[in-house]
Amino acid sequence: MKNILLKTSSTVILCNALLGSQWVFADATVIYEQSSGSQKTSNTMKIKDGKIRFTPPSQSNNYSIYDSQSNSLSHVDTAQKRYISMDEKAMQEQAKKAKEQMDQMRKAMMAKMEGMPPEQRKQVEKMMNNHLSQVDKTQPAPKLEQKKTNRTETVSGIECTIYESFKNAVKVSEICITEPEKMGLSNSDAKTLMSMQNYMKRMQKMAQQMMGSNAPATEINGIPLHTRLYGPDGSIKLETRLSSINTDSLSDDTVSIPEGYSQMQMNMMGQ
Repeated sequence: MKNILLKTSSTVILCNALLGSQWVFADATVIYEQSSGSQKTSNTMKIKDGKIRFTPPSQSNNYSIYDSQSNSLSHVDTAQKRYISMDEKAMQEQAKKAKEQMDQMRKAMMAKMEGMPPEQRKQVEKMMNNHLSQVDKTQPAPKLEQKKTNRTETVSGIECTIYESFKNAVKVSEICITEPEKMGLSNSDAKTLMSMQNYMKRMQKMAQQMMGSNAPATEINGIPLHTRLYGPDGSIKLETRLSSINTDSLSDDTVSIPEGYSQMQMNMMGQ
């Protein structure tokens, strides 16, 4: 469950577009290029009939389908020929159970760490990605700020404005955001993307709560075209940039579960 929520929350930067002059089109393919160090991948979203199919980076056997009508998400495993579908209520219930289990694990580990020397304790906390330290509710939430700059950029022919985000006064990201009407997609595709972006925001918040994080999330009011995530040393750790938008028609099976695939039940998620 944790992996599904984190993968889902990590896709929030791929969402959204809004009404342009191309009313005739009803399908769209939006591609983002992503780079981290020497590794380069692409993220593709295919939009049709109120649904969006997207493939996580470096995932050849898996993809997901978001349905704006049912407000649900389906994860498809082509290697195993199976899928799991979850609406928002079901995900909230699973996240609650997962959080309870993780809280118990954290508390048990924290109890074991009480007798550790300070240096050893720090090493364990780092190894656990600092999630154990979040059990301490006395720790203040980090100060998160987002500032609009006067800098602009043109990405794939679309102008956007750069916003900077800071965590405890240290810059953690730059996001170039554009107005929805500049994307030039159909009204139906735009509404579907808007629905998915709002859904992903809620899933991100749910994942943060599950992990015990008390950090507020930045608000992205628009469409991110170019994103840079920075490390503590100021270097770019991850960069995502809009590569192309194509409005060719897509086949019906693009956003549907293949025939013959078996549905995995919610109680199998822990496995």
